[in-house]
Amino acid sequence: MNTLAGIVAARLVGSAAVLLFVTVLAMAAARRLGTCILAYGFQSAVLAGLVFATGFLRHSATALAVGALVLGVKVVAIPWTLIFLARRLAVVPRLASRVAPLPSVFATVLLVFFSFAAVRGFASELHVTESLLAAAVALMLSGMWLMITHRLALMQVIGVLVLENGIFLAALATTFGMPLVIEAGVMFDLLVGVLLMGLLAFRIRDTFEHLDVSRLRRLRG
Repeated sequence: MNTLAGIVAARLVGSAAVLLFVTVLAMAAARRLGTCILAYGFQSAVLAGLVFATGFLRHSATALAVGALVLGVKVVAIPWTLIFLARRLAVVPRLASRVAPLPSVFATVLLVFFSFAAVRGFASELHVTESLLAAAVALMLSGMWLMITHRLALMQVIGVLVLENGIFLAALATTFGMPLVIEAGVMFDLLVGVLLMGLLAFRIRDTFEHLDVSRLRRLRG
């Protein structure tokens, strides 16, 4: 029975890692804001699935509760909030990026390979699956890449959210998650943070009549 559970867990982790890599590549290739929001929602759904699987395999009610939180906040509430903000801000669906989609995808692939190289020595020491830990690092790096390469304020928010997903996955892979109270607090802070960043986007739009954060550099000095 334990052997069967181990085989199921290994296949689940491998499939989840592949799906997570697909989401970061989809975001890198995306030309529309809605595509990135949907990719983030799917990415978060994969994380929720991993948490639920951990709960079932370990018979942990706490993990199941955390999975429900991830599903409610990251898969439903945050994507809905982002779509609502995009509509209220009248954001142009087509993204303005400093890097064209093809070079962006190529750079993201390099980040994925770098993630595997970076965790190769640590995965065995931490007794975690290499692909899952590499996926966590790839999420963090791709989140930073999105923030660097995109000029739209809402894409900066999505970049932060992807980065947070990477941190969440790293915690899940190395410590099998945090206590429920801490996870609930993190989810609440994350949702409030998105709302606050949305309010900031409204202020930027109302003050400067655009959401291009690169143009705010002219205010320096």
